[in-house]
Amino acid sequence: MPVHDYGVWKGLPVHFEFEHRYEDPHSPHLSLYYHDNAKKEPRFDRLHRQKHKNHPLNKNKPKEIPGLFRAAINIKSLGQDSRLAYWVNYNLDRHCLAQKLANLEFGFHSHRKGQGEALDYIRNNLFDAKHGRKLPHDIDGPNNDIIDVLEPHVRQSIERQAEIYLFGSRFSSKDGIHNVHMNQGNVERFRGDDGVFPDARLVIHYKDTGQWVGIFLGFVSQAVHTDDRTGHAIPPLTWEKFLPTELSENSVAIKEATVQRRKSITLENLTDHKVSLAAWHLHNSAGQVQDLPPDEVLDALATRDFEVPDLPLSTEGDTITLTDDRGLKVDGVSYNSWMRGTEEGRPIVFAH
Repeated sequence: MPVHDYGVWKGLPVHFEFEHRYEDPHSPHLSLYYHDNAKKEPRFDRLHRQKHKNHPLNKNKPKEIPGLFRAAINIKSLGQDSRLAYWVNYNLDRHCLAQKLANLEFGFHSHRKGQGEALDYIRNNLFDAKHGRKLPHDIDGPNNDIIDVLEPHVRQSIERQAEIYLFGSRFSSKDGIHNVHMNQGNVERFRGDDGVFPDARLVIHYKDTGQWVGIFLGFVSQAVHTDDRTGHAIPPLTWEKFLPTELSENSVAIKEATVQRRKSITLENLTDHKVSLAAWHLHNSAGQVQDLPPDEVLDALATRDFEVPDLPLSTEGDTITLTDDRGLKVDGVSYNSWMRGTEEGRPIVFAH
């Protein structure tokens, strides 16, 4: 049967913790703590977890915080391939579901009692499936694991006092929610959790700007196609096979270059996720190199200008090559003296 006590919980986030590989290498979670009292902030000691983490007040529930609910969000699969499939929709306000959620009262709304909405990753058209990522739990380096991509969203939701909507299964103890991920198309071991319209996710509503962001998680072993009645997998295509392998190539493009006085190069992120430019470089035809800032991260679909004082660019013509942290070519352009923009102060625009 599908996951138990499925529904949506509207609340306000106040605290979070990630379990890293040295804390739980097998079944780690993001614990997102929240309350659903819109009128009054609950009594909450923000240092409680630090004070009682190794000696919890309730030894049967060592991860709980008195006065708060907890969302236990899986950040690693128990399968042979432990990576997660990850999607984010920054424009969820365009989906018809956003208005339905906005009208909900704070608290848990059970779908089986007709109070809450139900979701289906395959049938609801909630995100562009092609733009997902396959991410491991916790590895060294920036923007390359599930903790790296989830933490900024969770932190910002707390700092900006956003409303959150957690889809999943309520704990039998009624003090939290879990199964906040795709719940169909499972491998044989978890086939009993399959169902149609029992999928889960985290939705963040930023009231200050009106933006709705949807975050979707699945396991790479789950099927891309499922039975319309049972939700069981229709082989052979899984998210592991469907989603592209992370490549630097074609992720960032050189869009413009100014070659006189204030020399600069404009880069554009072509992907729907952030790209770390740490240890990336720009080269000219003479082999001279300009390092990009070591802590630079280019936001999804963003464009940014970079000054290149250490990279001479000839007005007679030159080549510009962008390489990643492994020294592999990401993009390259060339220009000559006939191109518009080589004259002073005007950028050269490159077509891709």
